[in-house]
Amino acid sequence: MAVDLYSTALIAAVVVFTGILSIRLRISSSILEAGAGILLASFLGVGIEPWLDFLATFGGLMLTFLAGAEVDLYLLRNSAKKSFTIGAMAFVVPLIGEVVFLSAFTDWSFLARLAASLALTTTSVAVVYSVLMEYELLDLKASKLIIAATFVNDILTLIGINLMSPSFNLYTIAFLVIIAFMILVLPKMLEFLVESYGKRAVELELRFIFASMLGVSFIADAGKLHAVFGAFVLGLVFANCIHSYSDILSKTRSVTFSLLSPAFFVRAGMLISLPAVMQNIGIIIGLLGAKMLSKFIGTYYFNRKWIPEAPIFSTMLLSTGLTVGTITATLGRDMGFLDQTQFSIAIIAVISSAVVPTLIAKRFVPNRT
Repeated sequence: MAVDLYSTALIAAVVVFTGILSIRLRISSSILEAGAGILLASFLGVGIEPWLDFLATFGGLMLTFLAGAEVDLYLLRNSAKKSFTIGAMAFVVPLIGEVVFLSAFTDWSFLARLAASLALTTTSVAVVYSVLMEYELLDLKASKLIIAATFVNDILTLIGINLMSPSFNLYTIAFLVIIAFMILVLPKMLEFLVESYGKRAVELELRFIFASMLGVSFIADAGKLHAVFGAFVLGLVFANCIHSYSDILSKTRSVTFSLLSPAFFVRAGMLISLPAVMQNIGIIIGLLGAKMLSKFIGTYYFNRKWIPEAPIFSTMLLSTGLTVGTITATLGRDMGFLDQTQFSIAIIAVISSAVVPTLIAKRFVPNRT
């Protein structure tokens, strides 16, 4: 019990400290939480306790759910051709580029190369939003196209990692049937709960979202489609409804980013092998360079064509990665495709891609004219 209390106290203190530090330094708290996880495991003897494992798993599901719920389906529909073209190129070209790099410079298995490459194809919605908000650019037409392309990029990544080991059974069929049921029924049930029982201390609408997500994730996992895929699909199903009730999205974010997300990123950091990182700095730098170069090759032409006022700014934002990349790498590890060394390399490269392209993008911020 003493060890558990020691770990609990340190992790709780770290979560508070990283939150304060992220505000002061204007850096995503997720990066600092993962870094803190490395320090806790490598230098302070903190292990992954069962409660942290549960919260981290729940956090990964909620982050994936929010990735789906944050998707603005109307925005995607209104910019379908441009957003799907840019988003698809931001996914396909980096995937090829990373696989080629890893094939040339490592002896990893093909599935390990593919899983790590998928983690590095992502674009960070959180980073894109924060940069656009920082420079008050969210209301620009170009910004909406960047955000829509980011949604497409991450959707393709999550589909890709979930299709790496296809294995179907009766639960798979049940899940596909349930998707149709969810689309027709669940949003209406959520609307009914909000209208009938909303704005009460019991937060019934949040309980319903959590219960629905865990149930759908279980069926998806049983159907060999992986729990995160179920969470993501449910997020998409709820997207329009949640956008109609902004307080639901706000409350869901509050629960996720105050408790569940820190647990997910601290645990991810604790899984990173510091010696493996130090011994493979060259590979990490190469992965980051391959991502940025391939994102540039894949998207710059279209950004210059459709976002002529900010082609480099847009390309650099699309080169960022963090939450979905970490989820993808963690799923690759949990599925047995990545060992601890490979996972550590992939995660550090993902975190680096949240920082370096952002710093470059800030040198090419467009005018609001």
